[in-house]
Amino acid sequence: MPTAFVLIKCEEGEEPRIMRKLAGTDWVREVKPTVGHYDLLTKVASPSVEQLNEVIEEIHGHDKVRSTQVLLKMNEITEAA
Repeated sequence: MPTAFVLIKCEEGEEPRIMRKLAGTDWVREVKPTVGHYDLLTKVASPSVEQLNEVIEEIHGHDKVRSTQVLLKMNEITEAA
């Protein structure tokens, strides 16, 4: 399942509202507040890359979101037994 982590910088004071909105969507798995340049860390997973892109565009287009940084999850490396 394609997965991305989206770092979100919000308008001041809008973090709780954006967290609630994102938490109520189908493809958002986690929303966590952060300290630093970005305000929220969001984990998004969807059945296809196309849907993942749509969700990310929706987050980025929110009127109270100032900017986003997207990190796509790659294949994990596991230790050999």
